[in-house]
Amino acid sequence: MLTQFIIALFVLRTHAGYDIFNFISTLARTLLGFANQGVVFLTDEDVPNVGWFLIGVIPPIIFFVALVALLFHVGLIQWFIGKFAVFFFWTLRVSGGEAVVASATPFIGQGESAMLIRPFVPYLTLAELHQVMTCGFATIAGSVLVAYIGLGLNAQALVSSCIMSIPASLAISKMRYPETEESLTAGKVVVPENEEDKAANPLHAFANGAWLGLKIAGMIVATLLCIIAFVGLINGLLTWWGGYWGISNPDLTLQFLLGYIFYPVAWLLGVPKGELLQVGELIGQKIIINEFAAFLALTTDPRYTSLSPRATIIATYACCGFGNIGSLGTQIGVLSQIAPNRGGDVSRVAISALIAGIFSTLTSAAVAGMVYTEGIGLASKVLNQ
Repeated sequence: MLTQFIIALFVLRTHAGYDIFNFISTLARTLLGFANQGVVFLTDEDVPNVGWFLIGVIPPIIFFVALVALLFHVGLIQWFIGKFAVFFFWTLRVSGGEAVVASATPFIGQGESAMLIRPFVPYLTLAELHQVMTCGFATIAGSVLVAYIGLGLNAQALVSSCIMSIPASLAISKMRYPETEESLTAGKVVVPENEEDKAANPLHAFANGAWLGLKIAGMIVATLLCIIAFVGLINGLLTWWGGYWGISNPDLTLQFLLGYIFYPVAWLLGVPKGELLQVGELIGQKIIINEFAAFLALTTDPRYTSLSPRATIIATYACCGFGNIGSLGTQIGVLSQIAPNRGGDVSRVAISALIAGIFSTLTSAAVAGMVYTEGIGLASKVLNQ
């Protein structure tokens, strides 16, 4: 909590803090943005501007998986993980694999960050699997950050939330699922040899990575489609049942129910009294659908655009994470594809990691509620100028 508070002060109250984290996010977005050149070649130059999930998120994942495979073949990934392993083991007592994912997730996303430790995923302990998934649920990626800033959301809030939720995810995950096994990357890194999939040269490694990226992308698309469709089915049944009992305005849906469930949560975050239900509904939309739906409603729906600056800032922090049902399918799909033999373990800890990730994001919103003053609006105007 102290780390979160210090990061919030550094990013929200200083120009240098915002610039540093914004620069890192810009580099990550630029790297993943190179995938658009391949999309343009295969389709048309206007396609990357369509704004579809299938176009904006899936191609960067395929490209990044191939790039990581190439970097691993030349030994750069092993060196990077080794340095992180030693540093974080002696400072935070977390393993190198956990530290790498935690550090990379705010900038490159939940699927891509897991690829950084791909050779180690089959050997992760259950606590490490839980931690890797929690980090992915706790924050958003730099690849989508620019889209949310483009919606008109507070850029400082988005950038600082990405960073603040990481120490929270480490703490909450370890409280929820403590380490009881011996980690392969605890203080040192022993790279497991995989002769079966070993590439003959860098070009072979890059091609293998592209094929793996395609399989991961297919798994993500399939799981997202099925989970979101299942939520729609539940909403349809609830609406029918609500109509039978005369509940039709508004329709009885999971989002509606979660709005009241998160009513006390919004109060605990420091939301003004008259706006608790609206913020609770936004948090519910973020969990049931995704953070994009919540952010879009926050910036376009008249019910939410009239919120006070304080409620808007807190809602932005509370929704700034991949902790939703759709991302649950993404995490399971990516990790199960990377390590098919750990599919059962991944599914076993997935729900717990999702809850821990949601709580991590909410703690960042609570800290922001403490640190926030009207001066943040003035700081944003200065930065825009």
